Amino acid sequence: MQFLSHSTIVSPLTRIRRERLLPNDGDVIAKIGQEVSPVQVLARSPLKVTFEVVPVCQQLRISPEKLAELLAVQVGSMVEAGDVVVKKRGFGSKAYLSPVNGVLHSVVNGRLVFSQVAEFVELRALARSRVVNRIANRGVLLEINGSRIQAVWDSGKEGFGTVHVAGETAVTPFTADPINTELSDNVLVTGKITEAEPLEQAQRSGISGLIAGSITADLLPIAQAMNYPIFITGGIGEQGMSEPIFQLLQKSEARHIALFSSPPNLAGQRPEIIIPLEAVPGEDLPPAGQPLTAGQTVRILQKPYYNQVGIVTQLHQSKRIMETGSSVYGADVKLTDEQTVFVPIVNLDAII
Repeated sequence: MQFLSHSTIVSPLTRIRRERLLPNDGDVIAKIGQEVSPVQVLARSPLKVTFEVVPVCQQLRISPEKLAELLAVQVGSMVEAGDVVVKKRGFGSKAYLSPVNGVLHSVVNGRLVFSQVAEFVELRALARSRVVNRIANRGVLLEINGSRIQAVWDSGKEGFGTVHVAGETAVTPFTADPINTELSDNVLVTGKITEAEPLEQAQRSGISGLIAGSITADLLPIAQAMNYPIFITGGIGEQGMSEPIFQLLQKSEARHIALFSSPPNLAGQRPEIIIPLEAVPGEDLPPAGQPLTAGQTVRILQKPYYNQVGIVTQLHQSKRIMETGSSVYGADVKLTDEQTVFVPIVNLDAII
């Protein structure tokens, strides 16, 4: 019998493909095959458009039919405030000047309609990568070689910077002590977030991002209010970060790191932490959702061994009665202290 479990990607080196999508239709700038830098704009779209309607025929005392002949710019053209848009020639000549920076959107019943883009969304690459496909009007598919870590929660923001491990261990609480303005380009790594003050101090210091193993539930609204991205790799509580993830981030000290948020309308895609590295042929990631096997590294999701990491030594083909009275399929897991424990399959997170 085959068993499927939860899974989390923690890969030191793999070939990654990640979609970068605008929140709404826009212009895709990047080309297929293009090598891009972290700051490079891949696509952009207007976040907010306002319209201004001007009864220009009434102001210039001309007929709507005459207006088309007197336009000094074409519909769809960019204009700046003060540009001549309509010019009335001959005796008593007059001109109408654009009141805004924007686009002459249309001409309707003798009225000029101007559109203004109040703000643009610019979609940046976040990591050194290559564009392998374009998604019409929405974005691109990037290919990146490097380390990949799936997170379980993010604060809704994205970013990039240089890895700086701020905690000594995978369970070290995040404190304000190591935070200063010299860390403004850094993504900090810590075990767990249990207080609000360090988050606020980090914002004042201008850090580029924060990765933690866990965060207490009461701090989630505060984390979302910060102006930098916060990524949680383990879950809600005080359990800290799992050792495989912490060790990988420790080995990545001073490397470039990118934080890709989970798209709000794309089910199944988790937030990801990516550390670009040199390409190694043949290092594609094995597909997720594969059956659990002996020898698999797993993280335990429930007490009394919550967040501990071990190796599956045996998969039981018959159900076992638990102390609660439930009958479950499970596996023997050898922990780092050499103790072997029985864990229900549903309580295992395969680290792939």
